[in-house]
Amino acid sequence: MKHLVLIFTLMASPAAAYDICDELWFIRNLTFDRAGYCFGSTLGQALFDNANCVTKNPTLSRDAQATVAKLGEMEDWMGCDVDTSQRYLDLPNEGFLRQLQDLPVPTDTGSGCIGWRGPDVPLRAGHDMSAPILSVGRAGANIIWNYDWVDAPGWEFLSVTRDGVLIGMGWSNSYIDPELCTQLAG
Repeated sequence: MKHLVLIFTLMASPAAAYDICDELWFIRNLTFDRAGYCFGSTLGQALFDNANCVTKNPTLSRDAQATVAKLGEMEDWMGCDVDTSQRYLDLPNEGFLRQLQDLPVPTDTGSGCIGWRGPDVPLRAGHDMSAPILSVGRAGANIIWNYDWVDAPGWEFLSVTRDGVLIGMGWSNSYIDPELCTQLAG
């Protein structure tokens, strides 16, 4: 069984190490939670509380179906087996993920622009110009590509770090010119 721990060396922080299987499970189940799913597992109830649940068989939008399918493929490929009898997942980016309207799919690889020297890069909750801006990648930050998306032409999902700390995540349609990076990684 493949079981990988993803370490974001681009973020240069020991606290940035986490189990990608936990994140895949969380994002997949966050999608179901938003559709009104009623969780039966200890972990599902602890993270999503069932306060607004209405069904064990929610109807997902086409985009949500595609995201769930891609997340499931990644979980299968990586041999994930999250212990749903626990009450907690160590996800350093959980708060950021909960703010998103459109959910990304984590990858087991990453690349980045170390030392961004360009203009501000707005990071939005969704892959739409009307989505709220959650954070901004500014000069001096590291811009990291470590998520995939299902169908968002012209948009990328980015993580932004500064001094080894995750300071933002979100969708961007800004062009990240490699010439404006101090160095490239990945």
